[in-house]
Amino acid sequence: MYYTRFDTRFCEIILVGDEQGLSHLHLNTGEGKRSFELSDEWIKNEDYFSDTRIQIEEYLSGSRKRFDVKINPQGTDFQKKVWSQLCNIPYGMVRTYKDIAQANGNANASRAVGMANSKNPIPLIIPCHRVIGTNGNLTGFAHGLAIKERIINHEKLMILFELLLSYYGKQDWWPSETHYEMMVGAVLTQNTTWKNVVKALNNFNGHLSPRLIKEISSTELAEIIRPSGYFNQKAIKLKALNDWYERYDFSIEKVRSIDGEAMREELLTVHGVGRETADSIMTYAVGKPYFIIDTYTRRLFHRLGFDVPTRYDDFRKMIEEAIPKDLYLYNELHALIVQHATEHCLKAPKCEGCPLATLKNIQGDGSSAVFCVKRI
Repeated sequence: MYYTRFDTRFCEIILVGDEQGLSHLHLNTGEGKRSFELSDEWIKNEDYFSDTRIQIEEYLSGSRKRFDVKINPQGTDFQKKVWSQLCNIPYGMVRTYKDIAQANGNANASRAVGMANSKNPIPLIIPCHRVIGTNGNLTGFAHGLAIKERIINHEKLMILFELLLSYYGKQDWWPSETHYEMMVGAVLTQNTTWKNVVKALNNFNGHLSPRLIKEISSTELAEIIRPSGYFNQKAIKLKALNDWYERYDFSIEKVRSIDGEAMREELLTVHGVGRETADSIMTYAVGKPYFIIDTYTRRLFHRLGFDVPTRYDDFRKMIEEAIPKDLYLYNELHALIVQHATEHCLKAPKCEGCPLATLKNIQGDGSSAVFCVKRI
């Protein structure tokens, strides 16, 4: 019997198997009820599992939805029948224990299905994480509920990204000419639409620069940015942001040389820069990925059935823990959410023609499922 162990962005993973196939995949979270010990008789062999490891890493990056791995799980005939049904649950979707019991031919066997589910020796590849309680709760997971939620969120978010990108196309945000214009725009867009921000930026007649903001009076600046609303307060905020930027000689390269967490904390000390504004600056101007939480994101995620945290950073971290920390993905997904929220997911939703409310081929093999539950 061979084994290997390696770290992923979710947790350490241990693989065990032989020529007959993969027999165990352990998510070493340190939580849950399942313990796992390596046998002294097993031989460490990283090369033997190289393809499986590549497929797992592809899955965690969002580029793989199905595994093509030879597996050899040990269990009773009933357990193996249940595990086979689990493999039919589409990526990004969930089913209840009752659903699996019915598919297995006995609608009254939900408890037995739950027991078989908990004994699954190859999670991820046999997707027992996609089974939830009838009431919608995650219920038990041998490796801990925290990682179950992260895995489910990962799949749902990657499907969300795929559907929105397919419908709207690449957004190539932020819609600004320069990094500095983007920083200014992040302040101006507070409590207004980007359409009004564009009007304010156009009033600079192409002369927007850190030097101009430094030398112009607050009264003159307020008049220029009047279309953005709250112009007197925003003029003061822009002056404060400009003073901060001057510490780095108005050089975006010097800003980028600072550690991301330290830079974000520093931005949050600047007058008028809240978490959403700071993350917009970090992601779109500085080029360090922080997922931006705005009203559109909260509205959409609530309607998609996510358990949306109240605190900004809790919500941001929930998303960042679920998807790869990738600048392009953060940029594009946020931009797509904004586009979707202004076309379909408005305060009064326009569900007709919505890409999330229609049947979509999720797996590429004919399987389809409704993604949006329209929880309004």
